[in-house]
Amino acid sequence: MNFKRIYIPIAIIGCTYIFIFLKYFDKSTSNSQIVSNSTLVIPALLLYALNIAAISIFMELVAKYVSKKYIAWPLRYAVFLYYIFIIIICAFDEENSNEMQQIASQYYYKVYYFRSPSYYNDELSITGIKSKKNIALKVLKDIVARSISHWIVIFVGCFVVGVFFISFTIKYFIINTKSKNTNKNYVELKFEANQKPTNKQSGKYQLFLGLAVIAIDVITMIIFFAKDSDSIRMVAPAHWNFYKSHFKPRFSQQAYIDAVQQYRSQNQLKEGYDWIDQRETPVFPIVYAPKNVVCSYNPQLAYCPSFISDTSVQYESPNVVVIIIESFTPGPMMLGDKVVESQDPIVSGPLYKEIYLPTLKQLSETGTSFSSLSSNGLPTVFGWYSLTTGEIPNSNSINMMQSIFNDVDDYPSFFKQQGYNSLYISPSNLKFDGKHNWVFRGKEVVRNKQDLKEFPLWFDDVVHYFPNEEQAAELGVEQTLYQSWVPDRITSTQFIKYFEEAKTKSGKPILGVWATVDTHMPFMGYDDHKFYEPFKFGSGVESMKGQHKVDRYTTLAKYADHYIGEVVDYIKQNHNNTVLVVLGDHGAREVPLLKNEQVDPRDPNSAFYDDSCNGQPFSNDQLFTTTSVINYFGDNQQLKDKFDALKKKVIKVPTDHQDMIRTLYDIVEDTTGKHLASSRNGRNLLELANNLTANLPLRTHWSLRSTTLYSELATESTLYRYHSLGAYGEQFAGIYPTCVTGEIRSKITSTQHKQFRIYQKLFDYLQRNNKQFSYKFRDENCIIPKTCTFPVNGEAYNKNIPLQYSMTVIFVGAGVGLLIYFVDVLFHWLKQKKRVAPVDRNRILRQQLIME
Repeated sequence: MNFKRIYIPIAIIGCTYIFIFLKYFDKSTSNSQIVSNSTLVIPALLLYALNIAAISIFMELVAKYVSKKYIAWPLRYAVFLYYIFIIIICAFDEENSNEMQQIASQYYYKVYYFRSPSYYNDELSITGIKSKKNIALKVLKDIVARSISHWIVIFVGCFVVGVFFISFTIKYFIINTKSKNTNKNYVELKFEANQKPTNKQSGKYQLFLGLAVIAIDVITMIIFFAKDSDSIRMVAPAHWNFYKSHFKPRFSQQAYIDAVQQYRSQNQLKEGYDWIDQRETPVFPIVYAPKNVVCSYNPQLAYCPSFISDTSVQYESPNVVVIIIESFTPGPMMLGDKVVESQDPIVSGPLYKEIYLPTLKQLSETGTSFSSLSSNGLPTVFGWYSLTTGEIPNSNSINMMQSIFNDVDDYPSFFKQQGYNSLYISPSNLKFDGKHNWVFRGKEVVRNKQDLKEFPLWFDDVVHYFPNEEQAAELGVEQTLYQSWVPDRITSTQFIKYFEEAKTKSGKPILGVWATVDTHMPFMGYDDHKFYEPFKFGSGVESMKGQHKVDRYTTLAKYADHYIGEVVDYIKQNHNNTVLVVLGDHGAREVPLLKNEQVDPRDPNSAFYDDSCNGQPFSNDQLFTTTSVINYFGDNQQLKDKFDALKKKVIKVPTDHQDMIRTLYDIVEDTTGKHLASSRNGRNLLELANNLTANLPLRTHWSLRSTTLYSELATESTLYRYHSLGAYGEQFAGIYPTCVTGEIRSKITSTQHKQFRIYQKLFDYLQRNNKQFSYKFRDENCIIPKTCTFPVNGEAYNKNIPLQYSMTVIFVGAGVGLLIYFVDVLFHWLKQKKRVAPVDRNRILRQQLIME
């Protein structure tokens, strides 16, 4: 074997194997196994080796049998670049799994690295001076700093492989250089004179073996792309999953109808509502509406003649304030002892402890709290997005990018249609997560896309800026050291300023949304440290784990709580008749966790809990659980009646973001009389709390929270927590905190996991085809007796031009290469059939020597 020809593939395999071993034997930042079964590393290693071997053999076959070197050598260089691409995707996949709990997807590159172009005029936002730091570089630096040992393994391993690769490259470069400086004729004659007869039989075997490797690899790839198999997906090379993320999920018609029936049977609608698409094969299967709207599209239904429209306004619409806390999971030590110790579905008492979260503690005493409320995704690119749009995180894509042309049941445009003026305060550059093509919806379209011009307006005012000197004086704040994001101290004052201006200018009820940032990992804060309480364990990278991290997180959470308090005080004093919601965009991922033997530096006497259920291969409380509290400040009797009976109640059954938004929808619809169609898979939490208080049965409900790797499916009282790509998981009463003494757990079955995956696949299918919702269903005129036709949505965003071009070049090039190869082989075979007399090579050699 000529080692010269295979040392590059060996180096590539060696480097990729480092990342594979890390992925299969390391844990994610949420302390869970990245792959649910570490024995799967064996087929993963084999598939990587098979794929790289097939590519290498194909390259060598073309180079060997194609006499035109101007074809062979460019192909070799192209394959070498493809090797580098494989390493990059493999490294990205491992780190993405570790940090984000997601498998590599092409859309991550478009969101974070190549950045989606702006489809709207984002210059219409309120701006100040720009940050002096690069957000992506800051995040990357933080990631490396908090996982030093992890990155040492990566750098050292790839350095060793790189040295191996470079040394052989230099070695053969020197050999080739020496050969060129030697008498060319002599070298060639010596080679010819000493050439041994070729073993044709051995050559045939090598050719057969090479073609067999290529065939097996091609067949495996076809199976992978044709079959939706979680087990194959888990062990497939990262670049295969990267390609597959471009493809839409597929359903046969019957499988689709069965999935729709399963979804509808598992989600009971409230009285007076029905599914709007009653066709035999519904195009919009999860959209529901009041029956008088349903009848406008389905007048043939038996109950339609009895329905009469009622659009009377009941009372004045309240302001709605939504505060979204970054990475918010208050650990058990931050919760009231009664909340932690009780396994009842509803308890009385404050949800939070004053020592950690004094403002939220006060809000939980005057309002209604939800200890087990969860986001539907992780991180912000999924959690914030799902909260805002109602789309559940796609298992093979990034909704923030892939759905930019989708109709979505978003709450900003819902409130606009209900007569609200809307405001969004952002701590981050909106292009970092790709939010810019969402928060500016309805504003001026700067790219030619007709569908976008038909979208309703989201926010009237969008605010993101570091205040300059004049703006800081106007806000009454001290300027901060400019970091990548604007700290809560400043964004809270921006919220108060622009909320007041919006109320004064519009005279309408206000939807005000404020996103905080300081509790973002790695929990070092984004303000000058003089504004925080002192970190008890320091703030450097040497204190990245254990009690140090818990201390930093709780310190920053108390900082955020303080500025939430300033906004709450402003609302109470200036804007009577306001509904306030506080929740997290997603869980904290890493903290706060304290094991039984650890001592909380803030509250040494606090009760601890059983930590043994963390570190499972199917996630834990810190991924999705955020908790939430809802309050009403005002004198409107109808609203007071809804809230007063539930004061100081803590609801502990599983709930999520969709439930909270559905609750706000119902509150506003009751004031305006405009009951609109929706695809939000949520329940009214006030109704849920009343039913629990009265010990009434809860409506049947399934709720999905997901990353690519970990998922939760919650019913009205049970939580199923499992690995997304395998039937590894448990079911238990989904009461947070879940790690408590006496909690009963049992394993999920393969049948249950299959049901859960069908549920996820239905969401994937609808979102990738723009069939989850249509803005046209919000037509207020579509009420019986008027008849309306079902809308036809525009095409979803499923294009990635650079990827399509590169894949086209690769496959066309491979096809042309194969064609050239077989034509060349056929030509040589026909030439041999002529039976030309053998040449006496020794005689020719002697003649050449004599002539010289």
